[in-house]
Amino acid sequence: MASKNSSLLSGVVLFLIFVLVACGDNGNSLPFSDGAGGPASSNLARFTLDCDLNGLTGVLNMEVEAVGTSGVVWGPGPTPDISLVIATGNVIYYVSGSLVSPTASYTFIGENNYSDFTDNNTLERFRVEWVQITNGLRMIINPFGPQPTSHDCVLTTAVYI
Repeated sequence: MASKNSSLLSGVVLFLIFVLVACGDNGNSLPFSDGAGGPASSNLARFTLDCDLNGLTGVLNMEVEAVGTSGVVWGPGPTPDISLVIATGNVIYYVSGSLVSPTASYTFIGENNYSDFTDNNTLERFRVEWVQITNGLRMIINPFGPQPTSHDCVLTTAVYI
């Protein structure tokens, strides 16, 4: 159970770091809006990051959707109706997007801190772990081995969609 809570906390940190970085009051904050210049209330956001891929710059476009989980209470009887829906307070972060560099193109989809990447040219697949760093994310490729490698990405834009 501790691993599940740790993963959930990491997912929350992943999403919140984007919000904090984008809305930060450090004088270097990035725009975080509804795309039309105004503040927005949404559970879906798009982020663009510049990634250092061993000297090449890759552009990471990521969409993150925060979905709250809930519990259902059923009424009495042999064919009960739903009588109540209760928010559990947990959130799942669904992540998808692309990473494009001058020499490669990838698409990915995942949950919380992990995404499955597919190389668009070779169809090779691999797992990536997302780790919070100052002003962005660190991608750890093959976090469970063999030979994990990491690449840092700096947040450039964040927009509610």
